[in-house]
Amino acid sequence: MKKIYFNTLLLFSFVLLLAACKKMDSTFKQFIAPGGITYAGKPTSPLVYPGRNRIKLAWLRGADASVSKAKIFWNNKQDSLSLTIPATGDTISVIIGNLEEKRYNFVVFTFDEQGNSSVPVELLGESFGNRYESLLLARPVLSSEVDATGNLNIKWSAANISGGAYATDVQYTNTDDALVVKRFLVTEATSVISDYKRGTNYNSRTVYMPSIRSIDVFYTPYEIEYASYKIDKTNWLATADSYALTSKLPNGPPAKAIDDNLATFWQTETTSSKVYPHWLAIDFNKQFNLTRLELSCVQDNAATSTFTTFTVQTSANGTTWTNVTNFSLVLKNGTQSFALPSTLRTQYLRIYATSGASYFASLAEVSVVGYE
Repeated sequence: MKKIYFNTLLLFSFVLLLAACKKMDSTFKQFIAPGGITYAGKPTSPLVYPGRNRIKLAWLRGADASVSKAKIFWNNKQDSLSLTIPATGDTISVIIGNLEEKRYNFVVFTFDEQGNSSVPVELLGESFGNRYESLLLARPVLSSEVDATGNLNIKWSAANISGGAYATDVQYTNTDDALVVKRFLVTEATSVISDYKRGTNYNSRTVYMPSIRSIDVFYTPYEIEYASYKIDKTNWLATADSYALTSKLPNGPPAKAIDDNLATFWQTETTSSKVYPHWLAIDFNKQFNLTRLELSCVQDNAATSTFTTFTVQTSANGTTWTNVTNFSLVLKNGTQSFALPSTLRTQYLRIYATSGASYFASLAEVSVVGYE
């Protein structure tokens, strides 16, 4: 009976030993080829990171602790690089510089302390440079305007996200007269800068990454941008085709339409002989670049006292006028905005009213938004 028990125990121990040996074999069989050739552990989970005339290769250390060196070939093995693998750290990485702007096929070998080589690992990568950068598209600015609180509001057009655009840099002068740069992601439709110095220009450029793994960023050239603001009316002079001399006092004169007071207004003569067209002309006393107009009807009396259609006109001398564009004015309280189709540089502007609810015209306020 004791003999049977001993033989059973011996058989059980042999089975356990055999299983342990098989487990060890499975751990190291990746390094031993049929026929007895030993290979070093190859790079594990390798990745390629593109850059500006350079490429970064990285991989995990792997299970073979004896791996101590690596050699990388490219350009059909005409170029190579050797590196020593440190004893610590989970990730091995190397940056290959001075590369032409093109695609590359890298072949990586690792070596253990006995000089055994791994099987080759091929990696595809691409180096980017001036040629790529010259083809990048800048994200257009739709509008940029300083609001009443002094904030610069920049409205952006769509960015070339599929082409790698991921941010926009804005270089500007702040309220401390320092030149600073702020970066805004392309997911922002509108960007706000709270410390912008009014009356200055700014520059913008679009930032690109050709890959989410890119180790470098690329830029479009800086482009100058002009921030509009509501232009001060101190030196303006307003004239009109006519105005009510006494019937609307203290209102009536055209100057009442440029006094920043919605409670006052300009109105043409109220005699039936003064019919459309009517006009209100403004001399800014210097040239400005105009981007937008703001008009306000006579408050609480708009339905019967103002015009409904008008033409924006400009002049080189204040006498001969050229049509720019046409708009419709809604008869209501508040201020209405009219974006010009393109930036208009002029000293003279005329609101040429062509029709209205009655035969006379009026306007509580005219403002212009632009820059010098």
